[in-house]
Amino acid sequence: MIRLVQISDLHFGREDPDLLGPLREAVQDAAPDLVVMAGDFVQRARASQFRPAAEFMETLGHTWLGVPGNHDIPLYNLFLRAVDPFRRYRRWICEELEPSVDFGDVKVVGVNTTDPFAHQRGRIDSSDVQRVGDVISSRQGRLTVVAAHHPFHHTADIEKKLMVGASEALEHWADCGPHIIMSGHLHQWLVEPFVRRKGANMTLQLHCGTGLSTRRRGHPNDFAVLDCDAEDVTVTRMVAEDGKFLMSGRTRYEVGDHGWARRGAQIERRVAEV
Repeated sequence: MIRLVQISDLHFGREDPDLLGPLREAVQDAAPDLVVMAGDFVQRARASQFRPAAEFMETLGHTWLGVPGNHDIPLYNLFLRAVDPFRRYRRWICEELEPSVDFGDVKVVGVNTTDPFAHQRGRIDSSDVQRVGDVISSRQGRLTVVAAHHPFHHTADIEKKLMVGASEALEHWADCGPHIIMSGHLHQWLVEPFVRRKGANMTLQLHCGTGLSTRRRGHPNDFAVLDCDAEDVTVTRMVAEDGKFLMSGRTRYEVGDHGWARRGAQIERRVAEV
């Protein structure tokens, strides 16, 4: 069983300083095999923000993998945004924009969904759709976890536009086999199997909220712990409350003949809105 921790949308520059210690301690206590950071390390892609973000990731004390978010490329420096949008990200966070880590039964694959020519809306290119699909197809009987910043599906209440290419990616990957998509961006929590059409429920989607940002949008700060093997995953939500991150819910999913299905009762603890 592999343990992954997913954090997202730290937004250094708009982080809550009172949560730095509690988040670090909660991640360390989870003792993950890998920490996945699903983009938006910083608020405005400045070196003064990337520096503490990079330092924070290193203090977690565990191997980590990250992908860029739309806030990780310059917004107001139009020249840099056009000619070298990831210069500061590569200097402070990671040279690789789409890293991967293979544990055997579980492989995490990064996808860069940022679009320098759009303010917030993401994009996934056909080459990435094919690349990830090939990984899923080649790993039948094993689990592929896709890490991206932008979600591949929005609920009806989301005002932000769905990223370009998301529907095509879901269609293709569903035909390739069971997988999990981790994402952030929306600053709200959602975990559920995604069914685009009958018989295509091979995607288990996990939208994680913001780990540190003060821009909570009515939702608490949170992160996720995933205990997973080839066909079984238990997702635990950890929520900030009274200066600590506490478990607020736990759900187990398994892959069956018709894709992902929830197994057993969902454990939940009521969390107050902020």
